[in-house]
Parts: sequence; C-alpha cells; structure tokens
Amino acid sequence: MPAQRDQVAHYARFVVRRAGWVVLAWLALTAVMNVAVPQLEEIAGRDSSPMVPKDAPSMRAVELMNEQFSSGDSESFIVVAMERTAGLTRADRAYAESLVTELAKDSDDVAFVQDVRDPALRKALTSEDRQARYLLVGITGATGAPSSLRQVAAVREVVGEQAPTGLTVEVTGPTATVVDLATETEHSVVRITIVTIGLIALILFLIYRSFAIPVLILTVVGLGLGLGRAVVAWCGLHDVFAVSTFSGSFLTAIVLGAGTDYAVFLVARYHEQRRLGIEPTRAAAIAATRVGSVIAGSAVTVVLATLAMALADLGFFNTTGPAVAVSIAVNLLVSLTLTPALLALAGRRGWAEPRTSRAAGVWQRVADLVAAHPARMLTASLVPLAVLAALFPLADLSYDVREPLPDGAESNRGYALLARHFPVNEVLPDYVLVRADHDLRTSKDLAVLERAAAAAAQHDGVVLVRSVTRPLGVPIAEASVAHQAGLVGDELGRAQGQVAEGASGADELAAGAGQLDDGAGRLADGAGRAVEGADRIAASTGKLTTGMTQLLDGADAAITGTGDLRAGASGLADGLEVAAGQVEVAVDGLALVYDALATKSLTCGLDPACRQARTGLRQIWEAERDQLLPGLQEAAKGARSLADGTGDLQSGLQQLRSGLAKARKGSRQLADGQRVFADRLGDLSTGAEQLAEGAGRLHGGTREVAASLPELEDGLEAAARHLRETRSGADDPVSGGFFLPPTALADQDFAAAMQLYLSPDGRTARFAVLGSTDAFGPEASDRVDEIRTIVETSFNGTRLDDAEVVTTGMASTNADLRRYSVSDLQVIAGFALVAVFLVLLLLLRSLVAAFALMATVVLSYGAAIGLSVLVWQYGLGIQLDWTVAAVAFVVLVAVGADYNLLLTKRMHEEAPDGSAAGIARATAVTGGVITSAGVIFAVSMMALLAGRVTTIGQVGFTIAVGLLLDTFVVRSLLVPALATVLGRRLWWPQRSARDGARDEAGSAA
Repeated sequence: MPAQRDQVAHYARFVVRRAGWVVLAWLALTAVMNVAVPQLEEIAGRDSSPMVPKDAPSMRAVELMNEQFSSGDSESFIVVAMERTAGLTRADRAYAESLVTELAKDSDDVAFVQDVRDPALRKALTSEDRQARYLLVGITGATGAPSSLRQVAAVREVVGEQAPTGLTVEVTGPTATVVDLATETEHSVVRITIVTIGLIALILFLIYRSFAIPVLILTVVGLGLGLGRAVVAWCGLHDVFAVSTFSGSFLTAIVLGAGTDYAVFLVARYHEQRRLGIEPTRAAAIAATRVGSVIAGSAVTVVLATLAMALADLGFFNTTGPAVAVSIAVNLLVSLTLTPALLALAGRRGWAEPRTSRAAGVWQRVADLVAAHPARMLTASLVPLAVLAALFPLADLSYDVREPLPDGAESNRGYALLARHFPVNEVLPDYVLVRADHDLRTSKDLAVLERAAAAAAQHDGVVLVRSVTRPLGVPIAEASVAHQAGLVGDELGRAQGQVAEGASGADELAAGAGQLDDGAGRLADGAGRAVEGADRIAASTGKLTTGMTQLLDGADAAITGTGDLRAGASGLADGLEVAAGQVEVAVDGLALVYDALATKSLTCGLDPACRQARTGLRQIWEAERDQLLPGLQEAAKGARSLADGTGDLQSGLQQLRSGLAKARKGSRQLADGQRVFADRLGDLSTGAEQLAEGAGRLHGGTREVAASLPELEDGLEAAARHLRETRSGADDPVSGGFFLPPTALADQDFAAAMQLYLSPDGRTARFAVLGSTDAFGPEASDRVDEIRTIVETSFNGTRLDDAEVVTTGMASTNADLRRYSVSDLQVIAGFALVAVFLVLLLLLRSLVAAFALMATVVLSYGAAIGLSVLVWQYGLGIQLDWTVAAVAFVVLVAVGADYNLLLTKRMHEEAPDGSAAGIARATAVTGGVITSAGVIFAVSMMALLAGRVTTIGQVGFTIAVGLLLDTFVVRSLLVPALATVLGRRLWWPQRSARDGARDEAGSAA
C-alpha cells in the first residue's frame, strides 16, 4: 500500500511540475482526435444495430415473413399515409400510384413498396369515406437502427416533394416513431448541453464565488467531453462496439456530471491543503495523491457498471453502456492529470484560492447530531427511503415509443390521421405465421387454418382476423359447410315443392290410366261384338247381292213381259222405298262409327289393326252412301212412276234396270268391304285385349306411384328441414364448419387472398389479427402470446400439430422488448452490483463496509424509482419508460457508491477505530464537497428535462432525485448513523485498523 501511494505521489508531482506541457498535450490530443475522427453523430448514423436483437422471436418472424411473402430484404416497415378531407382527387390517386415507382428507385434504402395500383389492394388501402389512403414501404434498416434514420428521411423527402397541393402526407409507423425519437433526442443534445453547462457554471460560481475555479473545472470537463466523444466515435468507426444516437445523449449528461464531480473532489482537497498553508504546486500534488485513488475507484465503479450494459441484448443498452464507460475512462485520465496541472498553473497566479464557507458549520452540526443520536438518525433516514422504495413494485412501465414524442412529431400526426379514417390498429396488426412441412393448399388444411383463425377471433381483445379463409375478416361464406348444407336444403326444398305439385298430376295420371283401362276393356268387348256383327253383315250383304241380281233379272223380265204392271210396280216401289230407308239408317250409323274412330279415338291411330279396320269401314260406308242408297232411291222412284202411271213404262223400266245395276255393283263392293272389315275387326279385338291388359298394369303402377309420392314428399321436406337446421346450428365459426372444394383454389378472388396470406410454396400461412386495444400497450403484448397459444392449441390432433407458430408486429416486438428489458435489467444489475462491491471491497478492505454501502445505494435506487412513480405515474399520469429502471440503476449505484466511498475512505482516515467523533469529523469535512458534487451531478441530469423527449427527461429526473436522496439522506444521515452504530465492526475483518490509522496520519504529515 505505501509503495502504491508512492507511485501515485510520483505521478502527481510529475504532472504539476510539467503542468504546461500536460495542458498542451491534452489540448492537442483533443483537437487531433476531433479533426481526424468523424463526429459521433455521423458514426452513429452508420450503425445498423436494431432496438430488439435479430434473434428475438418477433424479428425472426419478420425475417420469415419477408422471405415467404416477397417483401424483399425489408428489416422494417413504415407507412405513407395521405388525407384530403374533401375526398381524394384523381391527382391524389395518381400520386399514390406514382410513389410505387419513385420509391422503388431507391434500392439502397427501400426494399419493398405495396403496389397500390392493384385494384383489389387499392380498395383495401383506401378508407370507406374515400378521404384517406395509405401504403406500406419496407426499408432495409431495422427498427431502432441508426441507418433507419437516413432511410426514413429519404422516403419522407420523396413523398413530400411530389405531394399534390392540399394533400396531407405523413410517414408513420413504429420504425418512423423510433426515428422521430432518435431525431428529437439528437436535436435535444445541443439544448441539453447548453442548459447543463449553464447550470453547472451557475452552481460552481455560487459554491466558489469566483470565475477562475468554475472556468478551470469547465475547461477540464469540456476537454474530457470532447475527447471522450472522439474516442467513442473512433471505437464505433473501427467496430470496437456499436454506437447509437442515444449513446451521445446519455454520454453527454453523464460525462458532464461525473467529470465535474471528479474536478470538484480535487479542488476540495486542493483548497483543504491551501488552508493548511501548503504552497499551490505541492497542494495540487497532494490533492491528486490523496483523492486520486478515490476518484479512480469512483470512475472504475461507473465504468464497470456501464460496461455491464454491453451484456444486454437490447440495442439501447449495448450501444449506450460501452460508450459511457469509455468516455468515463477518458475523463478519469483527464481529471487526474489535467485538473492538478491547471490547479498548479492557476494557483501560482493566485486564481484558485479558497474562500470561507458558511456551509462548513451546517455540516458540523449535522455530524454532531448524528453522532449524538445515531439510532434515531438511522431510523429517521431509513423510514422515508423504505416508504418510497415500497412504491417501486407499483411502477407500470411503458413500452410505447410514441409517448415520449410530442404530438407534433410526424409519426404521431400520421397515427392521428389513420385513426380518423381507418379501424383501430389498421396498420399495426399482429401477424401470426404458421410454417408447415407440407403444402397447405388443401381442403383439410384450409379447414384447420380456418378453425385456428376462428379460435383467435373469439379472444376478447380481438376485433377481427384476416387470413386466407377470411380475407375480409369473416369466413368465406361459400366455403362454409353450413352454407353449402343450406344450399342443398334450399334445392331439396324446391324439389319437394315440385314433387308436391307433380303428385296431383300423378293422381290424374292414375285416374286417366284407370279410364284407359276401362275404355280398353270396353273396346275389346265392343271389338269382339263388332266381329260377330261384321260376320252377320257380310252374310246379309251376300244375300243382298244375290237378291239384287235376281231383282235385276226381274226388272229385265218386267221390261219385256206383261202382267198386272201397275199393281206390281206399286208393290215394288213400296219395297224399294223401305229398303232405301233402312240403308240410309245404316249409312248414318256407319258415318258415326267411322267419325269416332277417325277423329275421337287416340289409340286407333296408334294400332295398325284398328287403322285397317277403320279403312274397311270407310269403304262400306262410302259404298252404301254413294252406290247402294242412291240406286235404291232411284229404283223406288221409277217403280212409283209405274205405279202412278205418270211415266213412260219403257223409260221407267229402263231407269229401273239402270238403278238396279248400280245397286248390285254397290252390294258387291259392300260385300268386299265387309269381308275386310270383319278380318280387321278380329285383329282389333286382339289388340284391344292387349291394350286393356297393358292399361291395367299402367293403372296399377301409376296408383303405386301416386301412393308413394306423398311419402317422397315427406322425406324431401324432412331432408330440407334437417339441412336448414344444420345451417342454422353450424353457422358459427367455433364449430369449424368450413369446406372449400379443390376447384375453388383456382378461383380468381381466392387466388388474391392466397397471395396475401399463403406463401408461394404453400407452406407458410399468416393471419393478420387486429386487436381492440392499443398495439403499443401492455394488453396487446399480453394478448399476442395468448393468441399464439390459442393457434397452437387449435392445431392439436390435426395435420398441423407439428407446425411452427410465431408472431410478429408491434405488440409482438413490445412483448419481446419487455422480456429482454427484464432479463437485461437482471444481468446489468447483477454484474454492476458484483463489480461495484468488488471495487469497494478492494478500496475499503472491509466486507461489512462494502456490504453496508451496497445496501444503502440499492435502497437509494429503490427510493428514487418510487419517487419517480409517485411524481410521473400518479402525479402527472405518465407511465415510466422501460429504459428508466436500468439506466438509473447503473448510474445511481455507481455514482452513489462513489459518494459513499469518498465519505467512507475519509471515515477510515478519521476513525479507524470506529469512534463516533472521528465519523463526525469525516462527515463534516466531506459534507460540503459531496453535497456540491451531488447537486452538480443532479442538476446535469435534471437538465435532460430540457429536451423534448419524455424518456430522456424521466431518466434524468430519476437519476437526479436519486442523487439528491443519496447526497442529503444516505450520505449525510444514513451512512454516518450506520457507521456510528457499527463502530469498529464497520471495518471487519481488518485487524490493524489502529495501526493503519497511525500510518495514515504519518503519511499525511
């Protein structure tokens, strides 16, 4: 230990003796580094580190979705939203379509542009009121990566230059929000730096009441900040570690606070030595020697604690922690060399002389109070810290990247635009990806996908689910088994009605068949009787022919013979008139029979035998009508002339003979026709019997049909009723009643849905799930895990049982962000606590002291978070950002340990035996300097509130109140009271504390 102290003293003496060269060396190095190395902001803009690691589930899902759904090399998406409240014009629509071509030209920044020129897609991207439209643009930078700043800016430039007059165009989306957040943070750095330097200068002036010391301290801090930024930029340029825009913001605030503290510690010891009469150069060397180890230990705790952030998975931490650690290490070297050199130079000219301070008396009274009542002071300090720390578990952390931004940020304006015209979360859906080992374009697999989509849609927090089976958010109606059953039911219902109508016709058919049966029977009977009558007619006709021949012979005899002509002629006339009357009656009867067969019988025309019989009957009728009847009438007339004696006998006889000749000819024709008629009537009788037999069978069959039709009607009605009931009961998505025929896969409309929700190889399907709550909120993050579980469960026992199910989207990203932030906090906290504990143990060489100091800084941290919860969450109604807990822990534990280390080291000097008086002296001596350092650091952190980003302000506020609690409560009351209560046990397991104290006293002398 003495050897180590000698080495420190040697370096300190070298620094103050070569003060001018030391100052010039640091000035030159800072200038060269800032000229040779690009500025930190430029290096940060080249980085591509994402906010969430690429191996996060949501990021892997994004990569899978890009690969399977042709989104190019997109790492993230932004949304170009446009609005015209009077309604989109033709120029507006043409502008939106032109963006597809214009943005695609920038292949370095833009990987994908949603083709709004597609009519179906254009309709989906346009609001129902026709006042707004949006399109997605994929960029190559990941969300949160600094490279995305350039890409979003490039897209905004293109869309802004070409927008028609009066059309509002905003570029929004989660990636654009993070870009706006980074931009606002970067713009806030200058404001924060100016405010911080101004406040530090004011406090330094109030403390030292001179210009020289504040200028000296600010010079050291300024050079340390400039060189630290340059070294960090060099590390980022050569890929030593990644840097981001957030790195510069927190680096500036922490370096200004920590660098000022280190300078204040050295100045305080310098002033202490000057008050003892030590000349300026030696006083500067002693100050560097005595406080150098404490400052080094303090810086090492901060370096190790912030380096723990490099172990984190989240880009915010692993790009900020190393940058802060390197800059603090640089400032440690600057403070331990440049500050003593400047003190020596200023002291020689009398510019750094101490002034009397009334604060010393205040801290002496506080120290005496603690020494007199250590238990009471311990309780009084523990209670408020414990009460505030109890609020820690009530912290409701926010993962909404929009909240830190003002409402006027472009991304927030874009969200407001979309909310005015589109459903909630229209551009922020949750995506569920299903990756199978086979082609999903089958009816069975589509039915399983529909079941999963239907199950997800039943979640209380889900508004609708879009998928290949429900591209518009509702199942394809035509693919529903219920719908198809209803169609079948409708068709069967119509068939039932038609059969019901046909039943009466069947009854009529049966009745007609019965009548045909009866008629055919009567026709068969009549035909049989007609055959008998025809035979008799044929026989009578033969006799008539014989008689007519004899009559003709008699007429011939009458012409040449004589006799009682008058009497014979009169009798002949009477016989002929009777014969003519009978023949006329026969002719009329035959006319009726022929007319019935020719015009009224439908079956006679179909039966050849009946047709031939009808032809013979016609010959008979025509012979009697045209030959026999006119001849008899003419003969009767001639005979009557003879009887009356009014005609010439000779001419009468000749007329008689001529008529008889015609009558004989007609009787012969009649005989021939009667023979044909008789023959055909026989055939007709046989056909009529067959017709009667067939009609009987038809009659029976039609009666059976007519009898069964009511049963068929009842069955069809029951089937229709059953299928309609099936549609009514199964038309529920939960039932899984879905069936899409294979032929539908070729349908044009379905093909459009497949392009959006099925990959080209058919093995990956995606669901777009629109939640009912804010996609950035905790409910959405919880819901996305539940939806994934629901989908996985719905696949149990199906062909997709082994399918991979992953989710992405804003809610998924936030869920990953929450998981990583919790795990990162655990890693950072664990590593930081171990590192700080080891540093304290190394410097204090006491397990009790190291453990006690660690406990106090952890309690101080918990109280700071609790106070922030009280102010922000319950007072202002603003949730704490998720970054607050981790960043505040690193800074408060490291810096709090610094202050306690400075106090405890002085306690070890003043009270190696644990005496209350020595502890009081150490408390009084360090009270002013530690308080000044704490206030300065707190003010530098509070200056973060000057920025427009709420997140940075919350981090600054939490660290600031933690530092103030640590300065005024922990360091001033809690640690001295605890040390007094413990006494010598504070230094356990040291055995030679008294000897160590003597050694310390001898060295001081």
